[in-house]
Amino acid sequence: MVTDKTTLVVNRDNCPLCKSKGRKILFSAKHNSPGFIDFIKFEAYYSDAFYKAFHNSAANELLYEIAECDDCHFIYLTEVLSDMGMGLLYNEWLDKEMLRVHYSKLPHIIYHEHMVSVLRKHFNKKQQPTLMDFGAGYGRFVEMSVQKGFKTFAFDIGADKNDFMDNMGVTIINNLSKHKNYFNVIWVNQVLEHVSDPLGIVKELTESLTDDGLIFIAMPDCTHVKKILEQKPLSQELFRLLSPHQHINAFTNNTLKLLGINSGLIPLSMVDFFKLYNFKLSPAELKFLVKKTIKNSGASTGLLFKKK
Repeated sequence: MVTDKTTLVVNRDNCPLCKSKGRKILFSAKHNSPGFIDFIKFEAYYSDAFYKAFHNSAANELLYEIAECDDCHFIYLTEVLSDMGMGLLYNEWLDKEMLRVHYSKLPHIIYHEHMVSVLRKHFNKKQQPTLMDFGAGYGRFVEMSVQKGFKTFAFDIGADKNDFMDNMGVTIINNLSKHKNYFNVIWVNQVLEHVSDPLGIVKELTESLTDDGLIFIAMPDCTHVKKILEQKPLSQELFRLLSPHQHINAFTNNTLKLLGINSGLIPLSMVDFFKLYNFKLSPAELKFLVKKTIKNSGASTGLLFKKK
């Protein structure tokens, strides 16, 4: 039982991307304020353990506060779960069986399969290039990676997810410091909107990338989050982009670029894509990569990066 809020949260006094202290508060409400529980209930997969903690412990004392950086205009929650709180969230507060069933019923994502095929072709001179899925979940992408011939690694803080991936032919890791300059491809899909220090994590991932490696980062596109906040505060539309425990960072294509640059990466340019075309990719593959990694795609924004 959580009795002390200070062990459960981290207060982000600086912008998570540029470290500026200047910011304006766009919205602020306590989790235990009247009606806020209805906003929390937009999460369909909270377990009985979460609601027991919420009603009987410091879990209901958290602050849902949205800030915008004065310098880079990144939008983020100021008070977020600590490492201990994240452990509770993913190992106790979210219903593991409901989530597993949910993900098992999702349709096959064709563009992920196409993406891993294109990346494998890019590294066709390597007998078995290395790929890590950071935040691998229930292993849908690593399963494709193994099938395409990558030596595949998975990183996830959910113990049940690691158990689920155990027989997929992947290596489960929990320490990036042992894999410096090791991975040819790093896949970070729908992860960094969840973490308290996205800049620190991407810097660490950059150290794990080979000099010729590529890292793909994607997350929900939050271009219209301020408009939604103004017109529909505490709505399901807002919850999808900035939720009390999970979606704590509201990225756009521009702030995703800034995250990469501040971490020692460079977004792939059109020149880079034409180099890929000249040596490895067909026109159809080149068009696919440009469409998926330069422009926003649907509800997400994603970019391919290389080391500076």
